[in-house]
Amino acid sequence: VPGLHIELGGGIIGVTAAGNQALHTDHMIIIPAVMILAFVLVMVYYSSLHAGWLMVLPMLFATVMTYAYMGALNIGINVNTVPVIAVGVGIGIDYAVYFMDRIREEFAHLRDMKQAVIRAVGTTGSAVSFTAITLIAGVVMWIFMSDLRFQSDAAVLLSFMLIVNAIAAVLIVPSWCVVFQPKFVTAIHYDEDGVLEND
Repeated sequence: VPGLHIELGGGIIGVTAAGNQALHTDHMIIIPAVMILAFVLVMVYYSSLHAGWLMVLPMLFATVMTYAYMGALNIGINVNTVPVIAVGVGIGIDYAVYFMDRIREEFAHLRDMKQAVIRAVGTTGSAVSFTAITLIAGVVMWIFMSDLRFQSDAAVLLSFMLIVNAIAAVLIVPSWCVVFQPKFVTAIHYDEDGVLEND
C-alpha cells in the first residue's frame, strides 16, 4: 500500500510483545533444561540412572498436565507463566525426593517393599499433603485478591502445578517402587552407626 509504514511497537507493549515472542522458543529449552538438571543431580545423589528417571517421571507428568491445563484455559506462554512452570517443576522434584528417601529408609528396616511403601505413604504422604495445602493456601489468595491478571494467572497455574505434583509424587513413586523394585531402593542397609548405605 503506497504510503504505509510499519514500525516496531515501542514502550512497555512493544517490550512485552518481544519478550513473549522470544519465550515461545526459549521455554522449549528452559523446561527440558530444568528437568535434565534435576535428572543429573538425582542420578549423582543416588548413584543410579533409575533414580534419576523415577524422580523426573512425576515432574514430566505434572508438566504435561500443566500445558494441557494452560491450553484448556487459554493461558499463554509468556514472561509471567514460564517462571511459574519452572518453579512448579522444582517443587515437583522436592515431593518425589521426600517419598523416595522415606521408602528407602523404611525398606532398610522392614525389607518388604509393600510395607515400606505403606509406611512411607502414611508418614511422608501426610507431610507432602500438608506442605502442598499450605503452599496453595498462600498462593490461592492472589487469584481472588489481585487486580492484575498476570498475578491471577500465575497463581492459578502454580496452584494447579502444586496439586498435580503432589498427586504425582504420592501415586507414581510408590507405585513404581512396588512394581519394579529398583535396585537403588532394595540394595541398601543400615550400618552399625545407623547410617543408610548402599550394599
